[in-house]
Amino acid sequence: MNAHARLTAPPLVLRSPLATIGDIAATLALPGPALPSLRRVVALLGEIGLTDAGIALVEGHRLRGLAGRAADAPALPMTPRLETFLARGEAGVLRNERSPTIGAPIRLGGALIGLLAARVPGPVVRGDELTALALVANLLGAAVKTARDGSASCAEGSVGGKRIIGESPALRAALDHARRVAPTSLPVLLRGESGVGKELVAQLIHDHSPRAARAFVKVNCAALPEPLLEAELFGHERGAFTGADKRRKGRFEQARGGTLLLDEIGEVSPAFQSKLLRVLQSGEFERVGGERTLRVDVRVIAATASDLEAAVRAKKFRADLYYRLCAAPVRLPALRERREDIPALAEHFLARFNAENGRALALNPRAKTMIGRCAYPGNIRELENCLRNAAALTTGEEICESDFACRQGRCFSAQLRRARLALRRKESFGERVVRTKT
Repeated sequence: MNAHARLTAPPLVLRSPLATIGDIAATLALPGPALPSLRRVVALLGEIGLTDAGIALVEGHRLRGLAGRAADAPALPMTPRLETFLARGEAGVLRNERSPTIGAPIRLGGALIGLLAARVPGPVVRGDELTALALVANLLGAAVKTARDGSASCAEGSVGGKRIIGESPALRAALDHARRVAPTSLPVLLRGESGVGKELVAQLIHDHSPRAARAFVKVNCAALPEPLLEAELFGHERGAFTGADKRRKGRFEQARGGTLLLDEIGEVSPAFQSKLLRVLQSGEFERVGGERTLRVDVRVIAATASDLEAAVRAKKFRADLYYRLCAAPVRLPALRERREDIPALAEHFLARFNAENGRALALNPRAKTMIGRCAYPGNIRELENCLRNAAALTTGEEICESDFACRQGRCFSAQLRRARLALRRKESFGERVVRTKT
């Protein structure tokens, strides 16, 4: 037992630690990839009050996040204090705060391979909390090694094969908010401009929730006309319409026990909104062409770039559906609000381009400066497309300023900004003319 921990003996008020540890052992024994099992372990720890849990790999003199909260953090250098903590080989207090963080080393065959950490609910660390964390850490060795070996060739592996990149305060605040709502059962509304990474954050919320071991299903509501969207979400019976030659489960049924992402929710028609509201309120629906009422337990995450408040005022979006979806809103910052993340994002996208195309390109200093000045109305998606386009057209080993579309008069975003500015000036001039005449 760590001599530095302050120990008391009140019993846990949440679920029995032994029952949860049994579930964790059963989860780790299941066949299949190791990483989803580790995410499920992180979610199960929350059931005994050990929240914000994370599993990190020890790689030489640094820690790399693997699952849970640690998965979204950048690799951290191994400090002398942390090395001393891990060398002791036992669970203890990592940080003494209002909600202290405790940790336990993860070993396999006597070798240190990782760290399990979590926050405790109260200001005082209890002995049973340290014991529970140590027991779980002792179970993780093989799974952590399997996950490490399986992701060694994947530079993006943290959320569904992709990594959320950035250390800006705006991004950190958004991700912290997302992680706080993840363990709840509340519907989540992701707000943000197009291209900011709403789908990736939805996956993060699912991975940090108790539903992490179940399905994560995605639907773009703007991609389908209403009749097809209804069949896509609710399924259909055989003969429900032309071409329906067999029964088909909808996305709600496919996501049973898991999470359903409804992207572009602001594009759904008012008539269809009432059907969605019924499912959110009662979990009940009928397949298209069916009469039997089905029930599902699904957590809904909705995402939109639209101004839903304005749509509610204009009676284009139901107020009751808005309030139902907005139980846990999370706003994602635009790229222009987190410019300090642009260099890391650019290096990431360029490394991926190089790996896909057998190149070894790099950005020269002036190009790095230039890409940091753009407004990027299309956000991260636009930055990636901009870099890939420049990389494809460059003839040297370095990408220069002249390789970018904006230096060749081919930047659609720049043209769009100029058109919008001209329109605003025209509207402003028209308003002045009207005021002068009156």
